[in-house]
Amino acid sequence: MDTLVSPIAEVVRAGLSARKKTLPPWLFYDAAGSALFEQITSLPEYYLSTMERELLMNHASAVMDRCADSRNLDIYELGAGSARKTVHLLRAALARSGATQYHPMDISLDAMEGAVRHLALELPALPVRPEVTDFTRAVPAPGSRFADGRKLMLWLGSSAGNYEPAEAVRILRRVTASMNKGDCLLLGMDLAPEEGGKPMRDLMAAYEDAAGVTALFNKNLFVRLNRELGADFDLDSFEHEARWNAAASCIEMHLVSRREQRVRIDALEEKFHFDSGESVHTENSYKLSTERLKSLLCDAGFPLEIVWTDADHWYGLFLGEKS
Repeated sequence: MDTLVSPIAEVVRAGLSARKKTLPPWLFYDAAGSALFEQITSLPEYYLSTMERELLMNHASAVMDRCADSRNLDIYELGAGSARKTVHLLRAALARSGATQYHPMDISLDAMEGAVRHLALELPALPVRPEVTDFTRAVPAPGSRFADGRKLMLWLGSSAGNYEPAEAVRILRRVTASMNKGDCLLLGMDLAPEEGGKPMRDLMAAYEDAAGVTALFNKNLFVRLNRELGADFDLDSFEHEARWNAAASCIEMHLVSRREQRVRIDALEEKFHFDSGESVHTENSYKLSTERLKSLLCDAGFPLEIVWTDADHWYGLFLGEKS
């Protein structure tokens, strides 16, 4: 067989050949997918962004009092996206640290370019050092630009919940390996519904919005495969579906085949069979309890120091300090 034309081809072959078909969520984030996700974060149903933004606005100064301590500070962010939610922290850092540099990391070049443009307008005095990378597979090197400074790693947006808890710990251990005692990690996470009596209808609505933007975001994965791999997915023959997996405490996103069909992927020179009702599992979003998150941070090497949540305990910011 000829050399495959895309680095995603073998990932797609493995995922669609599995007994239970699956595709990794990082495939969402081409230019169109990144733009759609930004739309999702502004939807009225997507309470995660609203609550996290309010928590960051209310507690940014407290975070920086703990992490900056008037010293020079390097701030790294995993999956930074547009960085709009991070502006509150960055503004507080500029006010409290000796000097601040921001290192956003994201798999999407378009997202990084947008973040740089946005921050140039909002915080022109802030040095921004973007890195286009898949931090889950390649290890970034968060070396400080300051000899006497501290580091703060951010993983916001409940993005850590897209990975099984043990995998999230492995990711954090890899990307924070060069951080020192006293450096900090701030994790933003959606909490398990049993903690605050979060109604299931509100949880599910965040992933099945009335405007259908999440469905477009999910299906855009097939749009990308059609474009990049010469696939012939018929979007109308698949349906977006969000499911609550109570045993795992997570939302699952699926693309469900509405009929029996075969899909050809030219780059793989192969056809893939779908039964009616068969799904491609595209993403998980774990909702963990405060106790499980404390354990996760401790396993990652950052014992929990402070938790900030909304009044009903739907969403939380978890600050740990490297031991």
